Amino acid sequence: MKNYFLFTRKQRSSALLLIFNAGVALLLYLAAHKYLPDLTSDKAALIQLLDVLDIAIWVVEVILLGLALWFGIENKQVRVCVTPTTLSYFDPTFTDVSWEVDICDIAELKQVSDTRQEFFSNLIVLKNGEQKQLMYGNYHRFDRRAFFDALVLANPNIIVPESIYSYKIQRPSWAKRIRKKLGLD
Repeated sequence: MKNYFLFTRKQRSSALLLIFNAGVALLLYLAAHKYLPDLTSDKAALIQLLDVLDIAIWVVEVILLGLALWFGIENKQVRVCVTPTTLSYFDPTFTDVSWEVDICDIAELKQVSDTRQEFFSNLIVLKNGEQKQLMYGNYHRFDRRAFFDALVLANPNIIVPESIYSYKIQRPSWAKRIRKKLGLD
């Protein structure tokens, strides 16, 4: 079957990013030991801070390098695919999230941000009200425009955001009621 859109990425690229982050953390640790003593006259506080850093750096390094090793060995593949009849999504990073929906069941693609946490969500809203989350905001080189165009090509009735990076603000229901009473909505 023909693919309108296909995105794949191996977890090994995430492993390389984790190794880079481990290197940056180590450089920051070394810089703290070199430059912080010159920036303060409170030696007691400095010794306490550096004692905490001496422990924390190894915990952070073990976690980052452990995850990098795990991603590098597993090397599973993230996959987003739009065909004329289905949208399928597989992301092994988030506890093997996997789902597939019929294109005709999709009503809308929503990009929302939560006002309380400044957290961005990308949601597929089905006609029955069910929502499926896509994590494409985390994917390097994910072509949102091509993805949106593929969804519309497969089903012109799907509502997609006007701009590929615009997110609607999502307020909690209690905040909506208060804003409505105040005439702000």
